[in-house]
Amino acid sequence: MNILKKLENLENVTPNERILIETILNDPERFLAAKPKEIASLTYVSVPTLYRLISKLGLSGVNDLKLQLQDALHTETETAVESFDFPISPTDTVNEIQQHLKDVYAQTIDDTLKLSDQQVLVEVSQLMQKAAHIDVYASAGNLFFAQNFAFQMQEINVSVHVPEAEYMQKLSAGNADATHLSIVISFGGRGGSMNTVCQILSDNQSPIVLITSTQKNPLTRFAKYRIFMSSYENHYQKISSFSTRLTLLYILDTLYSIYFRLNYQMLLDRKLSTYEKIHRRLNRREPEI
Repeated sequence: MNILKKLENLENVTPNERILIETILNDPERFLAAKPKEIASLTYVSVPTLYRLISKLGLSGVNDLKLQLQDALHTETETAVESFDFPISPTDTVNEIQQHLKDVYAQTIDDTLKLSDQQVLVEVSQLMQKAAHIDVYASAGNLFFAQNFAFQMQEINVSVHVPEAEYMQKLSAGNADATHLSIVISFGGRGGSMNTVCQILSDNQSPIVLITSTQKNPLTRFAKYRIFMSSYENHYQKISSFSTRLTLLYILDTLYSIYFRLNYQMLLDRKLSTYEKIHRRLNRREPEI
């Protein structure tokens, strides 16, 4: 039974809990975008009432409720995207292919935004600011996005370490400690090597930020912070990772942008100064011999 049916059929609820249920069922999109205090203000009930309802549903917290609600809406609501796994067909024209991909991208961004916990994003960005070392662990196609993130941070003179080989990842984790911030990118936690990396990081008390799907991921037990990717695609049976790539890029760009905002003028001046030095050097004529 999905969460919408659970809410409809939930018994032994108080009048205030019933108001919350009706609010969620009548406008689930608004509930997904709201924080607990905003939900309480909207429905004129207390925040503890919200958590009591969540407990009666057998859920662990607001984020758990939102994840299940998002999955239910994905199942029951028609979207512009007929299939995230097979968005194009052999008979599509070029224009139709472009339109289908546009729909995939738009739905992916919208879904990622709804899944985001803005407080977590801010806290992670603040941890990045305080950390002596930032390490990003990823594999396969996700490595490219981790490296792109490291490049963005290098542009503002912040070093981000992205070990690539499996042994180097374990070695990096072994050298990590509480002064490191470890960002782990893993859609479903299926690879054994990333599990080992997280175990080592946990043993070394390095705080872990897990960027993952809404599906069950065994690595969540190690993570202090979780950031969720849009999870429409099948991991194996699909034409390509159109949606997964974009959701990850959006999350990493968001972390970079929030970090940048924390010291906006200083980082802007630093970046512009760096590129001015590079530009002057590139345009300086070498003396002829």
